[in-house]
Amino acid sequence: MRILFYSGGLAGSGHIVLGLAVAAALRRAGLAAEFSILTASNEFAHLAELEEVALRPIPAEDAAALGPERYQSSALYQAIVATAPDILLLDMHWFALDAFINRLPCRKVALFRQVAAGFFALDLPDRPLRFRPLDYDLVLATEPGFSLPFEARRIEPLIIRNRDEILPPVAARFELGLAADAQTCLFPFNGHAWEGDEAWKSFSYLEDEGWTVYRSANRQGGLFPAVHWFNAFDLLVCGAGYSAFWEARYFDKQAFFVPFARRFEDQAARIATGGDYQPTANGADQLVELLLAL
Repeated sequence: MRILFYSGGLAGSGHIVLGLAVAAALRRAGLAAEFSILTASNEFAHLAELEEVALRPIPAEDAAALGPERYQSSALYQAIVATAPDILLLDMHWFALDAFINRLPCRKVALFRQVAAGFFALDLPDRPLRFRPLDYDLVLATEPGFSLPFEARRIEPLIIRNRDEILPPVAARFELGLAADAQTCLFPFNGHAWEGDEAWKSFSYLEDEGWTVYRSANRQGGLFPAVHWFNAFDLLVCGAGYSAFWEARYFDKQAFFVPFARRFEDQAARIATGGDYQPTANGADQLVELLLAL
């Protein structure tokens, strides 16, 4: 079985992490699937290599290049056709495939997290775009606390590791050289490059109060996947993007979340609606079970 995960996301590492979460779940299930990620070129593509997952970067393309008249020559369409997937997993960016989604012979699964109300109805200068659920074999809502304007099946958030797959506290602290009795805080930011420094302005006091703060960013190095070392830390200070937020909630970490503006999602709303919610399962494992049933 050949599975292709596509995301057109450009801000941060989260869209690649989602694809890696699916790859990890396929491995846990023992499936001999040929899995790969297709995404717009960005500075986090190297994370897939760390997880030994194939990733093909393509240039970001505009509405004209992906429109009805020109899509066949687009890098996106040609990459999908060349991969010839049995299953195409779409992460959020439905509009990029609008002109040709119903021409693809594979099974199609759309994954949606919290989005703005107008996300599924876009008016371009030359044509209107409307999301058509019937073009997909399965439409999934992958986090609680929001509704979609069409029927969708709900699963828990997709997480890159299960709870029994990360280091225990002693081993995690030993690997990072952290003292057993230290108050420790992980400060990982992988959104826009400036966001970590901006958040630090509000949390630099932690060091003054005696906390050992481990700052991590994955553009160049850093801890990845950070959850592997979560048990080394008493506190997280992180963004409120999908992966950062739900990793903290899934592993039940004490955390301060710092929301930043995004085009399609409201990170402050995610904090407000999901702050007390702890996932009971890994949505990536639930997704794999559903894929096997297609």
